[in-house]
Amino acid sequence: MKNVSEVYQGTSRPIKVLQFGEGNFLRGFVDYAIDVANEENGFNGNVAVIMPRSGKTDRFSKQQNIYTVCLRGQQNGSVYTEDRVITSIASVISAKDEYDAFMALAHEDSLEFVVSNTTEAGIAFDDSDALTDCPPKTFPAKLTKFLYERYTYYQGAADKALTMLPTELNDNNGQLLKQCVLQYAQHWQLDEAFIAWLTNQCLFVDTLVDRIVTGYPKDTIDQLQQQLGYEDNLLVQAEPFSLWVIGNPDIADRLPLGSSKFHVEFTTQIQAFKEQKVRILNGAHTSMVLGAYLAGLDYVGQCMKDPIIRRQLDQTVFGEIVPTVHLSKEKAEEFAKAVYERFENPFVNHALLAISLNSISKWRARVLPTFKDSLAATGTLPKWLTYSFAALLAFYRTTQEGTDCLIGTRGANTYEIHDDADKLAVIKEVAGRSTADYVQAIMSRNDFWGEDLTQIEGVADAVTKHIDRMANVGVKAHIEELGQA
Repeated sequence: MKNVSEVYQGTSRPIKVLQFGEGNFLRGFVDYAIDVANEENGFNGNVAVIMPRSGKTDRFSKQQNIYTVCLRGQQNGSVYTEDRVITSIASVISAKDEYDAFMALAHEDSLEFVVSNTTEAGIAFDDSDALTDCPPKTFPAKLTKFLYERYTYYQGAADKALTMLPTELNDNNGQLLKQCVLQYAQHWQLDEAFIAWLTNQCLFVDTLVDRIVTGYPKDTIDQLQQQLGYEDNLLVQAEPFSLWVIGNPDIADRLPLGSSKFHVEFTTQIQAFKEQKVRILNGAHTSMVLGAYLAGLDYVGQCMKDPIIRRQLDQTVFGEIVPTVHLSKEKAEEFAKAVYERFENPFVNHALLAISLNSISKWRARVLPTFKDSLAATGTLPKWLTYSFAALLAFYRTTQEGTDCLIGTRGANTYEIHDDADKLAVIKEVAGRSTADYVQAIMSRNDFWGEDLTQIEGVADAVTKHIDRMANVGVKAHIEELGQA
């Protein structure tokens, strides 16, 4: 079978984007978006990829930097598949093994943007990094040296400043990166004029990204390559859904990434979009999965097909979560409908137990703010979010220990409960008490929730009644009761 590079050829374009990271996410998200923008919007720009940590390999050169993104999922109520050959990568360079080639890219006249995905821990300052290191260890230090090289080469020209678009999941990722870069510039005692150029001419833009990129589909690769008619060792599989929220509307004209296949929002409301994602996407997961698992289901896809669990999800998301999102109702509902299609993806079996990991901190971050906003807006406890807290306590309630976990029971079966060791120790200690005392002990833990939840009037009693009712009639029967109430 021929290689993909024997079937398709790259296209020569100006290098407009420097990309720190060669991993699956960037190739299935950013490079895909740029490839589509070249075709649909006349972006006319290619990407120079920097491998920030690893040494040079030949896996890209063997395919002349060409690879396939295979989208598999559901869209507009139907199964959606797309196979796109990506030709937007001009070069792949190791900062470690090809340092001079990496720094030479700072001289590229056409360069405008820097994107990165170096993990959340990657945006950090390390005072052991030196200006003389070739290259320094951290991503911000490498970027600072690169920007200083560009500043020096172009003698501080304002039109050669770059726009940084980090995709790491840190809050305020652009501002965090700017802070680190300025810290290196000061630590290395670089020119004040350079620091002014960084501050006033370069842009460090906060962004939020959303797409599940599963990577190389080793279990189905043979079948995929037979369908494609070529071999591709860099092939990446992802879901069709995409959203890149970019926190600076002023750069929209220079970065026309929005297309028929890729969704971009240029906005000053980036925190509202993050809230939307956390509350609707993550909050729907967290509020549904523990009770659904206790009710006998194992996968998200099963939940979407089960009429009782689906009714719970509908009433939770559209009745209790969407009204608390600080975006228009239309935008929030549109996002929620897209989330449903992601949950229904027939190509992904997302196990409920996998989502259950560290559910205490997840409920605190993803559900509690929604719970409190709903209560404040309506004056009544949100039925389903209150139930979701009871399902969490029921799921965790056990005194049986395993290896670095607790062991819960579902009928005749057991399951592992994974969370922070100190939290599991507290659960084990109080799980054998009466339901009311157990609920009181857990809800009053400031270290779990950031506050004493028993101070919210009526919550402890409601949660206790939910847990007792689940024990008496069964979890699924209780969910059905609540859905009809």
